[in-house]
Amino acid sequence: MQVLKFGGTSVANAENISKVVAIVKETVNKDKTIVVVSALGGITDLLLNAAAAASSGDETFKEKLLVIEQRHMEAVKQLIPVAQQSHLLSLVKKSCNEIEDICNGVFLLRELTPRTKDRISSYGEMISSQIIAAKFNSDGVAATWKDSRELILTNSSFTAAEVDYAETNKKINDYFNSQSSSLFILPGFVATDKNGVTTTRYYCISS
Repeated sequence: MQVLKFGGTSVANAENISKVVAIVKETVNKDKTIVVVSALGGITDLLLNAAAAASSGDETFKEKLLVIEQRHMEAVKQLIPVAQQSHLLSLVKKSCNEIEDICNGVFLLRELTPRTKDRISSYGEMISSQIIAAKFNSDGVAATWKDSRELILTNSSFTAAEVDYAETNKKINDYFNSQSSSLFILPGFVATDKNGVTTTRYYCISS
């Protein structure tokens, strides 16, 4: 099994994502492949900046959220054939609506907790990884998207979570050993604690 990690610069836009897809296409036939991807370049900062603005009562957080939505919508339109865009555009819209709902709560409370930061920042990887998985499939390369939060367990130190390696390795091995697919796309950066709450700020993947 091989694990390939692509950071924010590598998946900054549709052009770079297409390059990533081309790289993976050349290697996927050699071994079962796990591709771990970051958020589109700059999106995590935009998400956290929007959340920080909301917590300070600055309504410009809505403008930042609009930029986030537009960048993802544009990526879908550039990467995916029109006939296959509907589901992804709906996913982007739904996710962005959720982000706005959370930021509205932060705005009203004037409070941004580490737990809320983790929830908000996780959306970048969750959206980008699903767009990238769809790109592979639209190109005729069968790819399975898997939510890393179902595989990686951490403690509840939000924004500074530490991996429970024993449980995480078991989950990873059990999942991938049970699958016949040869290509998997996973969001980086995200995990959950024992209560199923999203955590971030770690990197771990086992082969």
